[in-house]
Amino acid sequence: MRLRDRVVIITGGSQGIGEGFARRFAGEGAKVAIVNRDQKKADAVVNSIRRAGGEAMAIQANVGRVADIDAAVRHVVDAYGTVHVLINNAGVYLMSRLGDTTEETFDAMVNVNFKGVFFFCQSVLPIFERQGHGKIINVGSIFGHDGYPDSAVYCGAKAAITLLTKSLALELRQRNIQVNAIAPGWIETPMNESARKGGGEYLRLVDERFGGPGAWMKPEELAGSAVFLASPDADSVTGTLLFVDRGWSAY
Repeated sequence: MRLRDRVVIITGGSQGIGEGFARRFAGEGAKVAIVNRDQKKADAVVNSIRRAGGEAMAIQANVGRVADIDAAVRHVVDAYGTVHVLINNAGVYLMSRLGDTTEETFDAMVNVNFKGVFFFCQSVLPIFERQGHGKIINVGSIFGHDGYPDSAVYCGAKAAITLLTKSLALELRQRNIQVNAIAPGWIETPMNESARKGGGEYLRLVDERFGGPGAWMKPEELAGSAVFLASPDADSVTGTLLFVDRGWSAY
């Protein structure tokens, strides 16, 4: 077990990519704290992990609210004593054209996809500084690197994650805190299920580059990359954006 007794916070860990992370990290011996808005879904994942012999807990919080973030971190420290790894995975995708985007839609995506990431990093910083080490893994997107139609807010927020990661890596490297990001490709998650079934422009781009379903990955296929970045093997890796996309970004 590569992460025995490491305390790991995973935001948005009740389904999709986050659930894949939670199950893999628990299997590697970590104590997993799932921070999620949907308590029922998070509890289901936690119960499943416990039945498999792992250790996990669920915390209900809105990652777009700083008060909720700070409360969640305190809850984890009260339960497990510290935090070793933060995985900022929670995300929201709402397709919206420039002319149709409302302030409400903008805030919904930016608050979760960027604001929450920033303030979670801020909230765990004193803990990492006291113990002399820590790891932050941010989940970006291939569309923080490439554009995508009718998704300017989402793409902009994910692009911001890339530069936030690089900037914090430089700011925190002398404090033995590594900050990296993973840019997933086409993952089969509940968030994009309707688009996958609906076809159209979303799937046409995939077909053009991969000739069909070869691009699609299961959420658990990203977990190994996150485990590596969280492990001592990656103590010299920081400021990196790791594409896990079956070659999409190579085009």
